[in-house]
Amino acid sequence: MRVISFKIWSDFAHFRQHYTTSSPLTHSIPPPSALRGFVGAIMGYSRNEYIEKLSPNKAKFGIRLLKPVKKIRLGINYMDTKDGGWVQLDKKRLRPVIKRDGHGNPRLHTQIRVEFLKDPLFEIFFHHSESILMDELADRLKNHCSVYTPYLGITECIANFEFLWDRDVKPIEGLSEVVSAFKLDAVKNFKFTHKERIGIVRERIPLFIDSHRIRFESCEVVFNPYGEPILAEVQDTFAYPSEANKAFVFL
Repeated sequence: MRVISFKIWSDFAHFRQHYTTSSPLTHSIPPPSALRGFVGAIMGYSRNEYIEKLSPNKAKFGIRLLKPVKKIRLGINYMDTKDGGWVQLDKKRLRPVIKRDGHGNPRLHTQIRVEFLKDPLFEIFFHHSESILMDELADRLKNHCSVYTPYLGITECIANFEFLWDRDVKPIEGLSEVVSAFKLDAVKNFKFTHKERIGIVRERIPLFIDSHRIRFESCEVVFNPYGEPILAEVQDTFAYPSEANKAFVFL
């Protein structure tokens, strides 16, 4: 199977957990639904186009943590659009009519605490059923050329990327050091070691979201938050090139 590997990183990232409301929390890794948008931005696909061309039956994504997970919370100023805010116009001053709260304070913005990933760095594994699409993506990654600006989760988190390799990989079986996140229901065997920086995190992430922002599929994934491999036997594992006994899987 042909696989393209590339790195993505940013100062901050936010992949909103769908079950959080007033205080948005972030996933620890980019869900495949977000990676479809990232690749679509590099390729220049529209919203409907990338969802079709990078659908789960055509495209596969794997995610590897290259840095430990670090999260912070920041206050973000949002425009207050309740009760017709920013709709009425002061024609003399040519500015929105300033609405006020019960204490007489201006109410044009509201501040929300949002959780972000700090200095995230990931390796992405990508496979597509169409070799022509993979050829074009590899060229764009090598030349650092994207049609649209890529970002990690939200537009405020502009991201960078770097091509790593483009190779044919082989499936392997048995225990191996799995460097990527993997589905919980795909685990056949697990083995803990005495190495430092070993941890196990389980998160439910969306796999596919359509153009209407409706989540169709999700799964529970397992990964080491410190970015170290996990010794396990997992279904549909592939050998990682140039690293003995290392493996990765697609979500």
